[in-house]
Amino acid sequence: MNIDLTYWYLFPAGLVIATLAMSAGISGANFWIPVYLICVKLDPRITFWLALITMIFGFGSGVVRNIYQGTVNWYLVRQYLIPTVPGAVLGALLTSYVNGEVLVFTFGSFILIYGSYMLKSCISSPKAQIRHDKVFRGIGFLAGFMKGLIATGLGKLIVPGMWNHEKVRHPSEVIGSATVIIFIVNVIAALTRMNHEFIGVLTDNTNILSSILVFVFPSVVIGGQIGPRIIKDMNAAHLKLYISVLLICVSLLIFSRLLL
Repeated sequence: MNIDLTYWYLFPAGLVIATLAMSAGISGANFWIPVYLICVKLDPRITFWLALITMIFGFGSGVVRNIYQGTVNWYLVRQYLIPTVPGAVLGALLTSYVNGEVLVFTFGSFILIYGSYMLKSCISSPKAQIRHDKVFRGIGFLAGFMKGLIATGLGKLIVPGMWNHEKVRHPSEVIGSATVIIFIVNVIAALTRMNHEFIGVLTDNTNILSSILVFVFPSVVIGGQIGPRIIKDMNAAHLKLYISVLLICVSLLIFSRLLL
């Protein structure tokens, strides 16, 4: 196996991406997909799968850190895995029948709409926050479906319903719990995509994938330890504003790629 050193820049990029993803409790695929599509110029189908694999390592590291610092609410993890897992399996199975460019457009549209909605909610007059005991299983299924289909959407959709749950003691628990859920669903979605045809595509690209992952894996593991430390004491309102601006920037990158 020959390692192509031209991909060295993925190591510092991975540190930044994993730190952002872990501190925001959202999918690292939001940032990896434009990197793999625009900088590395991978095929869209490989891009979405590789984003899932990358996140497994970054979020796996983040899971360890969140468990260590006690910022995981296991009740919410169990409740949201019930709808998100079957949703992810269905979404991943459908990727074999959807054109790669359609997946890219769907990804860009989804995060632009969500980022804009979140930004609007951040700058509008705050509403009274009511504590509740609900688990939004319908939204959870949709979130899992989006994760399986376009490798993102899970954290964005389930986190809002978790913010004011009566069992949450601190905002960091929401992010920590989302990190565990995203990690588990990522593994399931990545494995579900591994049909015979797709394995053949991956085999044909073994060298480039190996060169990419040798730089990416250590960077996301390190970033996965840094991110949860940032969120531990961060104000919830500032965190939401931070996430929304990041997502809008990523969506603009995706659409610029489609127009080129």
